[in-house]
Amino acid sequence: MTRVAGASRGKSSRPPRPSGTGGRGGRWLAGLAVCGVAVLLAWSWLGRGENLVDRTLDMERRLLTEGATGRAGRRAVDEIVRNVDRMRPEEVRRVQQSLEAEWARSLRQDVDAYFAAQAEERQSILDRSIDRSLVYKELRFAVNPRAAGRGGRRAKKQSPPAVKTADAGAATAEEKAAERRLLERYDEAVRQRARERRIDLPAWQ
Repeated sequence: MTRVAGASRGKSSRPPRPSGTGGRGGRWLAGLAVCGVAVLLAWSWLGRGENLVDRTLDMERRLLTEGATGRAGRRAVDEIVRNVDRMRPEEVRRVQQSLEAEWARSLRQDVDAYFAAQAEERQSILDRSIDRSLVYKELRFAVNPRAAGRGGRRAKKQSPPAVKTADAGAATAEEKAAERRLLERYDEAVRQRARERRIDLPAWQ
């Protein structure tokens, strides 16, 4: 009995464990705070820079290739608007230049396909070119941070895009003139088809 009582007294005399934010609880809270900061930094890094630009460029190419219809297309264009509004000036220029280059490549592709196609195949090429022109009009608005409209932007009249008709320095004057005539013929065919579909194309198409 004496030993048990002594053991009991020795056990009860042990000092109590301190309470508060120290110990494991404090370390857990500190670790949680560090993780939160790391997540915010990672989000900020991923949301800017090359990742943001490359993602926008990929969306541009996909919309010009596959089209942009319905709510999905509208959401994609709105996302490009938000991306461009967050970019630095040099990033915006890169996105704009890429859009113009992709548009010129697509137009050249349609022109070549049209004049190489059989008569019964040409209408589908014209329809594709018309739909792409409407997408391109939306994208030109989306990559212009000086425009305003939905969400604070308003569409402004834009100058016609410059489309290269031949390799710089490689074509003679006669070749350039022939290229212009070819583009004019194609433009008239596109506009005639657009009138049949009751679609108003941009004046610079």
